[in-house]
Amino acid sequence: HPPTTQVACMGPGSIPPMASRPDAPQLADLERELTRLLRRARVTSGAIAAEVHPDLDSSSYTVLITVLDLQHVLPGGVRAADVGEQLRLHKSTMSRNITVLEQLGLLERLPSPDDARARLLHITPTGQHQLMTAITARRARIADALGQWSGEDTDHLARLLQRLNDDLD
Repeated sequence: HPPTTQVACMGPGSIPPMASRPDAPQLADLERELTRLLRRARVTSGAIAAEVHPDLDSSSYTVLITVLDLQHVLPGGVRAADVGEQLRLHKSTMSRNITVLEQLGLLERLPSPDDARARLLHITPTGQHQLMTAITARRARIADALGQWSGEDTDHLARLLQRLNDDLD
C-alpha cells in the first residue's frame, strides 16, 4: 500500500501536522516547556498536599482546592457532581476522595438548604486554615522563583496562562 498523508485526510479548517506548520519549532519548544512545567507540578503536588495534612494525597488535594475555587463561583453551595464535572472524575473516584477529606477533617458534607436529598461540600475551619497556610507558602515560593521578573512580565505570564487554560476548557 502506498503511504497516506495527513493532508489527504484533512478537511476544511483542520490543523496541518506540526511538521508542516510554519510555527512548528515554536510549538515544539512550547510543548517541551509545558511538559517540564506539568512534570514539576506533579512532583510538587504531593509536597503541597502534605503541607495541608501529612496523610493527604495529591488527588484528594486537587479535589479540596477545586471545592475552594468553586465556592467563589457557586455561592449556593458546591456539590460533589460539580467538582467531578470540573475535574472530569468518575462518581466513585469523587466519593473516595471526599471520604478521605472527611476522615482527615478537612471537608464535610452538609444537607442542602434547598434540597434535603442533596449534600453540599464545605471546607471545615481546620481545612480552611491548613489550605490557606499551604497556599500562602506556595505563593511565596512562586514569588521567590519570579523574584527577578518585572511586574509586567508576571502579569503577561498570568494572562497567557489564563488564556491557555480557557482555550483548553
